[in-house]
Amino acid sequence: DSSLFWSEKPEDYENHPDFIAMQAAMDEFTPFEEAEAWKKQGNDKVRLARKAAYAHMKRRYQREAVVLYSRAIGKAKEDPETPAAFLSTCYNNRAQMNLTLTNYRSALEDAEEAIRLDGTSKKAYFRGVKAALELKDAEKAADLGRRGIPHSGGDREYAELMREVDRVAV
Repeated sequence: DSSLFWSEKPEDYENHPDFIAMQAAMDEFTPFEEAEAWKKQGNDKVRLARKAAYAHMKRRYQREAVVLYSRAIGKAKEDPETPAAFLSTCYNNRAQMNLTLTNYRSALEDAEEAIRLDGTSKKAYFRGVKAALELKDAEKAADLGRRGIPHSGGDREYAELMREVDRVAV
């Protein structure tokens, strides 16, 4: 979907010189290189969301970031040379955007996949626990939270989250 590149998509965008140039450039990349480009664009949308003055624009950029991270994940999976850490980061970033957008089920699934790919990611455990709590799944929150403790490095925010898990899990 090319709507992310134009404020107004031209009628015949497939024949638009900018689209043709972009396609030609994309054809020169390996799937992993293309995935890196999609991830970078997702990160750019996150930065725009943080700076947005209006809530509707913030949410729009966040939704666009989810789409771009999804494209990065799809392309990265096409390339057997893609490092697991890269994929984990993409899932982790998408989990954060899904949390922000209140897509808690998607956030939990993304966090769990990020953990599967990189079991040391404090952020992935944190996001998974947050999503599980929002979904009222105290058992899942407690399991993820406990598994993440060795990777939390004594983080105050993580400890605070675990106190919340303990309150709910009782």
